[in-house]
Amino acid sequence: MTRYDERRKHERFDLNASMEYAFHDSDQFYQARMCNYGKGGMCFLTGEALEPGADIYIMMESFSPDADGVEFYDGYLAEVRWCQKLLPENGNDFRVGVKYYQTIIK
Repeated sequence: MTRYDERRKHERFDLNASMEYAFHDSDQFYQARMCNYGKGGMCFLTGEALEPGADIYIMMESFSPDADGVEFYDGYLAEVRWCQKLLPENGNDFRVGVKYYQTIIK
């Protein structure tokens, strides 16, 4: 049986980082924690169940050493590909995988 990781088109990199997401056409953002990312998508932890096929907007806070305290944000339009319920002791309730549609730099 082929592992899911082996079917990916792009390499994944672990990253434990804060992020926010909102459903398409909504301005209500939810807090989440990124687990890993790659050129084609990312995985994150959240307290909300997301339906596969849902379109979401992801805000990722990142800092530039040249920014002198100013925050820069990268945004992603993405499709939820899968959502897995986790064990209660993990803190967040769901692990979500998304595929990027578009990257947005503000």
